[in-house]
Amino acid sequence: MAKFYGESELDGILTGFRSRGPATLAECLAPGTLWQPVFQCTVMANTADGPSVLTGTRRADTNPTHPNVISTPTSMLPLEFARCYFDSIAESATDLTPLHLTELRADDLRTVARFPESGQRNVIPDPSSALSFLVGDLLARKLGCEAAMEAASREKPLGTCRFSMVGAGFSYVADRPTADPESPEPLYEPLLMFGAILEVEDPTVIPEHTSSYKDLCWTAPRDYAEGVRTKRIESFNPKFLDLADEADSDTVTVCARGLCLQTTHKVLADLGPAAAAGSVGGTSA
Repeated sequence: MAKFYGESELDGILTGFRSRGPATLAECLAPGTLWQPVFQCTVMANTADGPSVLTGTRRADTNPTHPNVISTPTSMLPLEFARCYFDSIAESATDLTPLHLTELRADDLRTVARFPESGQRNVIPDPSSALSFLVGDLLARKLGCEAAMEAASREKPLGTCRFSMVGAGFSYVADRPTADPESPEPLYEPLLMFGAILEVEDPTVIPEHTSSYKDLCWTAPRDYAEGVRTKRIESFNPKFLDLADEADSDTVTVCARGLCLQTTHKVLADLGPAAAAGSVGGTSA
């Protein structure tokens, strides 16, 4: 179960935050850490509109801590798994930056490790790859691809994936009441985002609605970047612009924030112009 903290509960306790000084990523993953590792996947495909990135809205009934939030696919990682996985890929990192978050800013992600685009790519499915397992789990469990995963093989894969970066930051969750009703205390999740890229061969294998997400759609990278910058939900999905004036629509409660969006934003920025104008590896829809 997720743990949420006020700022005073993090200072002096959370590795790499304020009085504890800078810390390595390995130290942040040590036993007893308050950091929660999260696996995040930037799903891309060539659609009729060109290279596109997948976004969706988390359902309120299955995501009670983050209802109606526009998101890219994520899954909590057990600390032991995250630590072992990072140990296995640390030598390939091109930029390991000591972590020292001197300012607590919600939904602001700091990159602490990058991995080269030329790094190893794995097909989906591939039982010999830890990354393929994590991506396949997301596809089957959250993105409605159970049947497609069963039918796929290493010879006829759903796509290819690679690891891209690790980021650290604080995700705002809610406010905790204080003695002053006018000054509630913000609560945060300290997250370590393990960001991967999945290039899907056929974007139609992902449905518009699943048990975890609704309004899954493919967004042009430039529109995605605009949505992150402005937090305007219609930049991620034009459908929200059409529904904005409907009084009985829950669209009015949808928001665009969170470290998952920031992770994909950084991944796309690292890809550069190729993400906006080039092929991402799948076939056209």
